[in-house]
Amino acid sequence: MPGALPHLIAGCTMFFIGRYYFKNYFDGKDKFKERLLLAIVCLSFSFIPDFFLIIYYTTYILPKESFVIYHDLFALMLIPIAVATPIIMKYVINTKREPIWIMGSLCILLHIIMDFLIEETNMWI
Repeated sequence: MPGALPHLIAGCTMFFIGRYYFKNYFDGKDKFKERLLLAIVCLSFSFIPDFFLIIYYTTYILPKESFVIYHDLFALMLIPIAVATPIIMKYVINTKREPIWIMGSLCILLHIIMDFLIEETNMWI
């Protein structure tokens, strides 16, 4: 599980990837709200799976091992949700802000992949 900085970098990177990939949706003079919402969604969804670890690092209420169990369980619950959301958005629900929510789901998946592949060194890195 990497720290806060790799997650922040991943969220910013996903913002630029989403803005470039969905260029037709985000380009234009009246699209500032959509770009801002994309930035907020990408950054916040990059940290959603670490909700329990954020509680631990801010409060130190219980030992870290007890929060890691909830963190892992929450990540396992988010995987099917993050995979199903873009599919449902594409074929079942026709929303106005589909690219934003697709990028949010991809941010959650990227976060879980980062947690799986990158070893934790401290809270920041």
